Amino acid sequence: MRDVMKNFLQFISWPAVAGILFALVLVQYQQMQRLSRQIAELAIAAPSAVTAELQTASFADAIDRASPSVVSIHSTIREQIELPPVDELPAALRDLLASIPSERLWDSLGSGVAVSNEGHILTALHVIEGAEDIEVHFGDQQRGMVTARARLVGSDADSDLALLQVDSPVLPPAIPVGSSDEVRVGDTVLTIGYPRRDLMNQKSVSRGIVSALGIPRDGLPIVEYIQTDAAMNYGNSGGALIDAEGRLIGINSFIYSQSGGSDGIGFAVPINKAMIVVEQLLQQGVFTPGYLGVITGELLNEETSQTFFGRPDVRGLLIEQVNENSPAEQAGIVAGDVMTRIDGTGIQSVIGAIEQINRKPPGDEVVLTLYRNGQLLDITVTLGTGTAQYRTQLDSQ
Repeated sequence: MRDVMKNFLQFISWPAVAGILFALVLVQYQQMQRLSRQIAELAIAAPSAVTAELQTASFADAIDRASPSVVSIHSTIREQIELPPVDELPAALRDLLASIPSERLWDSLGSGVAVSNEGHILTALHVIEGAEDIEVHFGDQQRGMVTARARLVGSDADSDLALLQVDSPVLPPAIPVGSSDEVRVGDTVLTIGYPRRDLMNQKSVSRGIVSALGIPRDGLPIVEYIQTDAAMNYGNSGGALIDAEGRLIGINSFIYSQSGGSDGIGFAVPINKAMIVVEQLLQQGVFTPGYLGVITGELLNEETSQTFFGRPDVRGLLIEQVNENSPAEQAGIVAGDVMTRIDGTGIQSVIGAIEQINRKPPGDEVVLTLYRNGQLLDITVTLGTGTAQYRTQLDSQ
């Protein structure tokens, strides 16, 4: 009997084990199938969600907020024509030279931005430089398109900025102003302006990102430009560069183009710099940046700090020369000092340091924290007038 039971159990054990294994495999297969379906559904849903987000993303509210403040500027510019002296021409050409006008008139088109509710329009200087007559065109909800004359309040050639005053009972509203100090490479930006003469009554909007910050090449003023790939065209100069919330962060200044059209490399003056110019122009009619009177090199790093001071942790701008009779010399600053802070704020770049000084008018005080002989000391300097100097090649560091 025992042998019979043993044989019986041996007979049924293999099918039972096989059945259990088959069931386990079947369950795992079903789970894998469900997992595969879920992964497939996620793979389909994810791009759809991104696509839906891109399709529904709109900057219409930002444009509605900023657009009423952007105006079209038309100016008549008188330009002198340089002619050769009469006595240097052959006699046969002298009569011809006498019939050539010595000047010509031409029309300039650009854009501008209302930065106050009193009719102050900020634009690029080259849009109206040398203009005899300046007109602004802007929309009004009740009167439609308004045309008004404007006068020049003042300008700053270094930053290519000009401030106008509109002479009209109807004025464009002031644009919301943001902060260019918070702008980062990769931020979404939009430009608003009047790009073409044949579209003089129609604003145009383009979208892009901030592609770089800094000075694009030598020979340009010390302005930490905002570079963008948002399309800028002929009439966009002086127009608005806004963020995704509709706040003004820059004034469109110029483009880089080998073709003569928009190649997607445009530059705007940061609004924080521009509003400092506006403030002084309103107060004085001229812009005069504060002047310290030192020549510096690049920011110290671990290697240069070790080389100059025998320690790797000194950070700031090494002062290589102090100009004679400058505010810096009068305050006791000497060559070899390291400027580590300006008004308590650490120095992040050469351009940023120059800008921070330039933001103050002559006569204002600035507190400089200096590293000297292993110690930090604060020196108060009363700024003067002059032009900032910088020894090495300017870049966007």
